[in-house]
Amino acid sequence: MRIYRLEPLRLLTKRKNNNIFTRESAFSQKFSQNEKQEVIKLKKRILSVVFALCMCISSPSVAHAWQEDSLRQEAVPAEESTFGAVTRDSESLSPAGVYASMIALKEQDAYAEGTIWTNDEPYSGSNPYRWKGGPLGGTNVSAVGCVAFAFILSDAAFGSLPARMYAEGEFAFEDIKVGDILRTNNDVHTVIVLEVNDAGVVVAEGNISMGDHQGRVHWGRAISKEEVMQNASHYITRYPEGYVPPDDPGANESIASGTLDGGLAWNLTRAGTMTVSGKGAMPDFESAGQQPWSENGGQIRKVVIGDGVTSIGSCAFFNCGVLSVEISPSVTEIGNNAFYGSSIISVTIPPGVKRIGDSAFRGCQSLNLVTVFEGLETIGQNAFRSCKSLASIDLPASIAEVGAAAFFQCQGMTSATFAPGGRQVKMGDNMFTQCYNLMGVTLPQNIDRISDGMFQNCLMLPGVEIPQGAESIGTSAFASCSGFSVVLIPDSVTTIGMAAFSACPLKDIYFTGSEAQWNSIGKSGDIIPVLSKATMHYNYVPPVNPDPGGGDNPGGDNNPGGDNNPGGGNNPGDSNSPGGSSNPGGGNNPGDSNSPGGGNNPGNGESQTPLAVGKTFTIGKVTYKVTKAGEEVELTASKSTSAKVTVDTVAGTDGVTYQVTSIGAKAMQNNKKMTNLTIGANVKKIGKSAFNGCRKLGKVTIRSTKLTSVGKQAFKGTKSSLKVKAPSSQLKKYKRLFKKAGLNAKQITK
Repeated sequence: MRIYRLEPLRLLTKRKNNNIFTRESAFSQKFSQNEKQEVIKLKKRILSVVFALCMCISSPSVAHAWQEDSLRQEAVPAEESTFGAVTRDSESLSPAGVYASMIALKEQDAYAEGTIWTNDEPYSGSNPYRWKGGPLGGTNVSAVGCVAFAFILSDAAFGSLPARMYAEGEFAFEDIKVGDILRTNNDVHTVIVLEVNDAGVVVAEGNISMGDHQGRVHWGRAISKEEVMQNASHYITRYPEGYVPPDDPGANESIASGTLDGGLAWNLTRAGTMTVSGKGAMPDFESAGQQPWSENGGQIRKVVIGDGVTSIGSCAFFNCGVLSVEISPSVTEIGNNAFYGSSIISVTIPPGVKRIGDSAFRGCQSLNLVTVFEGLETIGQNAFRSCKSLASIDLPASIAEVGAAAFFQCQGMTSATFAPGGRQVKMGDNMFTQCYNLMGVTLPQNIDRISDGMFQNCLMLPGVEIPQGAESIGTSAFASCSGFSVVLIPDSVTTIGMAAFSACPLKDIYFTGSEAQWNSIGKSGDIIPVLSKATMHYNYVPPVNPDPGGGDNPGGDNNPGGDNNPGGGNNPGDSNSPGGSSNPGGGNNPGDSNSPGGGNNPGNGESQTPLAVGKTFTIGKVTYKVTKAGEEVELTASKSTSAKVTVDTVAGTDGVTYQVTSIGAKAMQNNKKMTNLTIGANVKKIGKSAFNGCRKLGKVTIRSTKLTSVGKQAFKGTKSSLKVKAPSSQLKKYKRLFKKAGLNAKQITK
């Protein structure tokens, strides 16, 4: 890790008409000219970071820098020295002691759960909190709002030990310890770490801008490891450099244990690991109160279900403090309400599990990552309801039924994908209702119906391809989908229910049957006016093996109905030219040899050994380098002549379908043909000058919420009218990333 040190610099800051001015002092003569310039750059970066720490928009918190000499002259308010137990020297420092000092504040009325905490209360711009952690970037800071709360807990734990600050990319998850401060939520919110787990962290925070905790103190929110590393812009620690936490000899000491009906045994250690072992099924419980470990439920942090255990019982970990779980391959069922309301951050469903029960993970608001292996057949009703941090879900071809409201109110979800398979999938009502940020859906190849309210209030959903075999479109299926403009309807549909497309700006309907067949479909009277405003495309033939998430498939920006080029080709909707042979993803040339991910013979139809890391292959005119064997590649060079380009997945010459997770430096530099670019959901990095000089590029659509870096001048030399459409949840972060790439903030829109 690198730390910026600016001891030789003195910063003078003052306020005038609410603007902040800075003036540099003279440098020491011992610095060379190059060193001086480097220090100037670092100082400016640190100063901007310090002010950015607290100048929030959605959850604002304002920090002010004072001249160090004047700060020394001001007395510390009495209430700032009454925190109780304080760890004041590095020799006695331990994460356990830090935790004890911070958690003691939770019992005080001023810092208790739910206490009002805003930018004006209890600290304000005229009366900010001044922390004891020393200068950040050579400047002392004071704060209000979320930053003040974190500073107070930090002072309670560390006394006057000095702080060090690291920027994004300069620290690893393994560096984070109890008591460290993180700047999260795309640089608009500050939290302090209470616990660290393999799966993520547990934090305390003030002025939180989430749900019922808005503008209040909240203790105990869990944040996944992935989210921390993607969204943390800064990291502050007060542990000495090179500090190694002492071993805890009692970590594996048992604090509770017992046996369950049927013979299974359980044991909970002081470190918070609960192990369930033995042979057979775990019994079901009717409530949290019936759990044998109910008195210790809040202490459970990791659950290990041992080999031989065949089920996780109903309500087994209802409302427990579980952050992660290891499920053995012997488990076949996860019971109803098994993890309802727990703090779980991530879960992997192994191949042996056939059923996830009703409400199994309902209300797990910190659940960020769900990995499901082939073998799962049934997802019960409300199984993942109100999992507000769940960003995406990929379901295997083995799925046969998804229950009602399975993903209801998963407000952070942006994509949902069902793997292609032969069996018909039964779809429950209100499956994705109020998934406000859902932008892309790939449905199973064969479904029974589009259920009642299935996508109601999915505000960001642009369109859906309904698979052949669906017999009906239910009541309010797409109601109030304010961005919904295109839909592909198969000729298997016989009825369209009341308010199915109510309050939708529907522009294009692609119907695989004839006009006569369309007219024979039973339609509720209230939807006829909505349907009549859309352009009909009869006898539509969907593309063969379409590029997932590509620019010319239903659901994408340039999919059937998008950009006046529905279906591709020169004859929109023409049954003789569906997709058009010259259009990526269309006609009889799926993937188009000139399009990234294309080629006339992807994979050569043979199963081969995956290419090793570092190996390259070329599909059409696009070259890729393997970065993770059998899984991920970087697009390193493209000579594509396509106007519309999508970077998402690619079938390699080894028969493996790879996710394109990065675009290399100068990969598409000076492309003279490209006008429209779609960056798929898997892309995390864009290299330097990747699209430099692409002078015809006028539109970029970013489906990825995972971008962590965009290289310098990546979009330099593009059209001044270029617009970049970014996910709304990442808008602030992406404005900052793309500014370094040669674009201005006004070019980045949601």
